[in-house]
Amino acid sequence: QGFEPDLRITKITEQNSKEYGTKLLLTTDPLEAADSANVLVTDTWISMGQEEEKKERLKAFQGYQITMQTAKSAASNWTFLHCLPRKPEEVDDEVFYSPRSLVFQEAENRKWTI
Repeated sequence: QGFEPDLRITKITEQNSKEYGTKLLLTTDPLEAADSANVLVTDTWISMGQEEEKKERLKAFQGYQITMQTAKSAASNWTFLHCLPRKPEEVDDEVFYSPRSLVFQEAENRKWTI
């Protein structure tokens, strides 16, 4: 709580979801979010310029680390993405270095857009 998306963005996303027949789910339960998901994604919890919020953010996001336990409820062909750099509290090594992780391919794709 306290990190919800901007309401304007949520409304646009709801409209797009209806138009394209997708499912929008806003939840604070990581297992519910992962349920039947094809892609598990996390981002850095502390961005540049937010270092003074580190302690607060680590506490707020405790329990949201992506693990193989999280992935048990995902689709059988799930993959993992992260924009890098990755911190261990965001995703454990087992997921990050697994064959399902596409983080290095994602980084390669981003390299060519810079």
